[in-house]
Amino acid sequence: MQRGIVIGLFLMVAPWSGALMAQSSPFQRTGIVQSTNQAEAKEQPFTFAGLVKMGANPLICVTEIASKRSHWLKIGQTISGISLVDFDSENNVITVRHNGQTHLLTLAEATFDSGNLVAYQSASPLRSAGVAETVPLTNEEKATDARMLVSDLLEIGLIQRKAYEKAKADEVVAKREAAKEN
Repeated sequence: MQRGIVIGLFLMVAPWSGALMAQSSPFQRTGIVQSTNQAEAKEQPFTFAGLVKMGANPLICVTEIASKRSHWLKIGQTISGISLVDFDSENNVITVRHNGQTHLLTLAEATFDSGNLVAYQSASPLRSAGVAETVPLTNEEKATDARMLVSDLLEIGLIQRKAYEKAKADEVVAKREAAKEN
């Protein structure tokens, strides 16, 4: 009997639970109008994922939800059929046009506090870690390097000569043993 009451209560509450969750869900994506009606929820195929303010022209990040691809656009620019029409900086809302439809998107919530960012500025330009400075060699250093090169080449030549002599000796031994067997 209690089981029937619980199922009955569930069936009575279930139609309204979706509407309540859509309004207060912590998992709701910003920039997408969530609705219990799936057709309405599919109307927004994009999210307004971020923006970078550099001078008068901000760069806006628009993410395609279906393909999970992001595009950085300037106002008036079109990429992959997505046109950024307008940006309301006071309300953080953009207007995007795609396939003849216009979409209003709000900026997703920030995941970091930009007030904690620290800018580093050096009094002198920083050197690149990957490039060594070139220092001109003196004549004495050049002569030493040349002697070291000649010494290394002679050593390599001696090693090759010994290897050649050993190979010839092994060949002669192999021919003698072959002649003894015949």
